Parts: sequence; structure tokens; C-alpha cells
Amino acid sequence: MRVYRTARPASARRHLVRTLAWMVLVWFLALVALPAVLRRLERAAGIGRVRVPGGRVLGGGLLLAASALGIRSAVAMAGGGGTPVPFDAAARLVADGPYRWVRNPMAVSGVAQALGVALAVGSPSYLLVPPVGAVAWHRLVRPSEERFLRSCFGEQFEDYRAAVPLWLPHALRPRARTRPRPGSRRAGLARRQPPVH
Repeated sequence: MRVYRTARPASARRHLVRTLAWMVLVWFLALVALPAVLRRLERAAGIGRVRVPGGRVLGGGLLLAASALGIRSAVAMAGGGGTPVPFDAAARLVADGPYRWVRNPMAVSGVAQALGVALAVGSPSYLLVPPVGAVAWHRLVRPSEERFLRSCFGEQFEDYRAAVPLWLPHALRPRARTRPRPGSRRAGLARRQPPVH
């Protein structure tokens, strides 16, 4: 069974509805059910909360901001003719919206959401979810996703990959002095908003 497949043609609205349905399911499981189960197990084992000064306010704010990023990314993905789900992937290379700043804003959103929940709930076990999730996505999911994108979009993806950082948006990372590959469109991608392809 192929994990990665391009979505069947449909309206942007239909792709958005499917994306939001998946997001509600994943967010419920990862951000509500999992921390509740872990906190219950911790209480049964006599493990107290981790109290971070201002953790509930900071965590709640981070959760809201990261969720907004996830929703905005979903809208951009739906405009690309698909969803973030591997077996319903966008038919065009999405390089607008949050995808102008980082290559996978949904992964950034998910890690930030988990960190927000961890700070708000104070579960020692759940505090491990953001770093473990980031490493798991980076090492296990990203390579296969990038192979799929390379097979679908070729040099267009390579130029996008060279121009747009993976985790930290341009504004948060030091400017590297690197030269674009000969014949690539990297300079143009870096200076202006790339179109949705």
C-alpha cells in the first residue's frame, strides 16, 4: 500500500473540510485525550504537576497561536488541491501562506501546540511529547515526505527546499551566506512570495 498519494480533484472547500475534519480528530487525540490519560496515570502513581510560573497563561497563548498557524496552513494546503494527510496530498507544491516561511508549518504548529498544552496542564509525562514528537517527525516522517515531494515536483521542490527553512522561519534564523545552485530559481524564491504550483 502506498502511503503517499495525490488527492483526487475536488474543490478547495471540499479539501478544506476534509483537512479540518482530520485536524479535529488529531487535535482531540493528541491535545486532549493523551494529556488527560497521562495526567490520570500520573495522579494514580502519586506524581504531581510540574508548576511553571505563568504556565497556564503562557501555555494557553501558545496553544491558540499554534492552532491559528495550523488552521492557516490547512487553508493554504486546501488551496493547493489537497490535504496534509499523506494519502490525500496536495496536487500542487504549496508555497504560499505559512509555507513561505517554513517548509512544514503544520509540524511546527503541532510541536508548539503540544508545548502549550504541556505548560498549561503541567504533566511531567506530556512535557516529553513536544521534543519526542519533533524528533520523530524529523527523523521518520520528513524523509519520506520529501522523497514524495521530490518525485512529484522535481527541481521545483528542490528550489523551494533550498530557499525555505525547515523549522525556523527566516526572521528567526541568522542569514546564511550561501550561493544558489547554478540554474536554480532560489534567489527569486527567497526574495518574493512563491506562487502555488
